Amino acid sequence: MLLVTGASGYLGRAVLLELVQHGHVFRTTTRSLSAVSNESVFLYDMSSASPPSAALFERVDCIIHCAGIAHRRAAANDYRNINVAATVRLAEAAAAAGVSHFVFVSSMNIVPAGTIAPDAEAASWPEPCDPYSASKWLAERKLGRVLSDTACDLTIVRSGLVYDQELTANLARLRCLLRQYPVRLPAVGCRTMVGRSDIARLLALVASGRCGAQVGQPILIASDGECYDAARISRSLLPASVRLPLPLIVLRLASVVTDWRSGRPLGATWENLSHRFWCGSVPKVLDWEPSVNLESCLGSGIDPAC
Repeated sequence: MLLVTGASGYLGRAVLLELVQHGHVFRTTTRSLSAVSNESVFLYDMSSASPPSAALFERVDCIIHCAGIAHRRAAANDYRNINVAATVRLAEAAAAAGVSHFVFVSSMNIVPAGTIAPDAEAASWPEPCDPYSASKWLAERKLGRVLSDTACDLTIVRSGLVYDQELTANLARLRCLLRQYPVRLPAVGCRTMVGRSDIARLLALVASGRCGAQVGQPILIASDGECYDAARISRSLLPASVRLPLPLIVLRLASVVTDWRSGRPLGATWENLSHRFWCGSVPKVLDWEPSVNLESCLGSGIDPAC
């Protein structure tokens, strides 16, 4: 049996759909007692300092851990408490209960832009500066330590920015902004991305034992294999016929205004657009190939209202 945390989230919902389609037996967790409707849903609040109940792990041989704080403003302590401390607490309890495989969804944000091996251990690189990336970096390191002397295998899936016809977080905000101000973004920044259905399929394959730590790939890169700058992303989000070029300085000033109006730290929007994340040759994953890129995914979808 599989245990999926974060099953109601953006990625978790896609993972459940993939598991259902392939006949997997699974249970999920919830923080709300009212949401516990059947034996496949267990109450578990990651913000609690108490370890999870042993009943959570009965008959479970693999955990897909999608839960955590991502793509939202939060205090540094919250990232550490949920993405690090609670994750390690879950892994320790799982190993003690005899769970044989722990799958952790991490982020490509922890990988320095110039590195050659994006699937190297996190200890190879310095701690990232932003709280979200730092929490994923630290969680990877601590999970490696606490599970190293147990019978529980650890697979880390480092994900690029996730997209789908249903957009969320920064991509959804950017599309709304481009609708209001149909401008042509400059070719700044660089990042790796992955389709939501593709990473969901990858996680299902890992849980099935077809790739991941159990077959010698403890760290996997979930990417569609392409590099995206701000110009390419904006072309995908907005029809080319209505895009207007603007001087770079105007765009930078507009991003400051956007931050001020939304209560975000000044410079956050421009940093998201212009930052150069890792983007290079992606190591192959056994039995898995991405099926879409951003253009093919959004080109056939319905563009919902903001």
